[in-house]
Amino acid sequence: MPHRLSRWFFAGMLISLSTAAPVLVWSVKEHIQLTRMAAERLVADPTTPPAMKAWLQAANPGALDEAGERDYLLTRHIGLIPRGADGLPYWGAMPDLISLGDPPDRTVDPFGVPEKHLHYLDLEFFNPDAAKRSYADDLSHKPRLEDFPRDITDARWKRAGMLPWRVEQAYAELVANLKQGRLDDKPGQLPRDEHACKWAGMLAHYVEDNTQPHHATVDFQSHAYFARAAGFRAPNIHWDVEGRLVDDDTADYPALRAEYWALLAKALVEPQDTVQTKDLWKGSMEVSLMSYDALPLIGRAAMAAYKQGGTPEKPEGHFSDQFDADAFFHTKGTYRGKEMTVLEMKAIQQAWAIQRVARIWRQAWEDAGK
Repeated sequence: MPHRLSRWFFAGMLISLSTAAPVLVWSVKEHIQLTRMAAERLVADPTTPPAMKAWLQAANPGALDEAGERDYLLTRHIGLIPRGADGLPYWGAMPDLISLGDPPDRTVDPFGVPEKHLHYLDLEFFNPDAAKRSYADDLSHKPRLEDFPRDITDARWKRAGMLPWRVEQAYAELVANLKQGRLDDKPGQLPRDEHACKWAGMLAHYVEDNTQPHHATVDFQSHAYFARAAGFRAPNIHWDVEGRLVDDDTADYPALRAEYWALLAKALVEPQDTVQTKDLWKGSMEVSLMSYDALPLIGRAAMAAYKQGGTPEKPEGHFSDQFDADAFFHTKGTYRGKEMTVLEMKAIQQAWAIQRVARIWRQAWEDAGK
């Protein structure tokens, strides 16, 4: 199933990269691997229907065993272009490439917002108290589930981000294509080729973004933990959490990656997806609200990594330009009722993403009557 982006797409993307802020996603490498591992999980599950296994095997031609996935994480560098990815992993990375390549005034139907606004939900915009629509270290500004209107016309959605709506819509597209038997791409089909492999991969991307804590807050860089001195130059904490460990262009962390793989393998054995509702909109909301609780751990780790003085409530002084990876990933805090490091938190969130993608794909197969 060859997939090639046209030259105009790459040209537009490169232009946008020259002026855009740093990419704010799980890295392309991670989206490829998380999506591929979700498919591998279902294929290995004896309860997965044989027809679904056959579809997943055809849609995931680059499937690896556990040793292969470990080697991929530890040794492969991918960058911004999903090199070597095909089928589900390719489509799992595609929403970020669309976001980078699209002009800022292009919107996605039926949402009326650019692609990048479909990847996150800034929860604080829905706090009933307008004075609390910002991030607070004690999580006191975090709204409740009942504070979110299930009304897409509410103006706050366009400002806050529409991830729950996109998950719901992508799921509906996946089910529709499964029902109609359009399982894989048919090269050359006009006006365009819609198929279940595409929508399963796209859906996986948004479900994976849902577990990144920074995709749930207005403070998506944890800058509340840094003093805003004159000439303030923000460290890219978002990237520190996401892709720096596994696919950074400027530094390598092989020992930390090996430690991380062991934690991820352990987390995958244990159930992480405690959100069991079949309502995709509500489930996405619950994932954002739970993931939000990891933000204080990340903020303190950032202070340690960049040697920012003061306290989380009152940062002071000048932070370092040098990133201390060991200090960042080994900072401990409480999340999900347990004390853990940032490295453990990241492993739990990504294992959660893999498990959740696999469960939602299985639900779609059943809803399609397959």
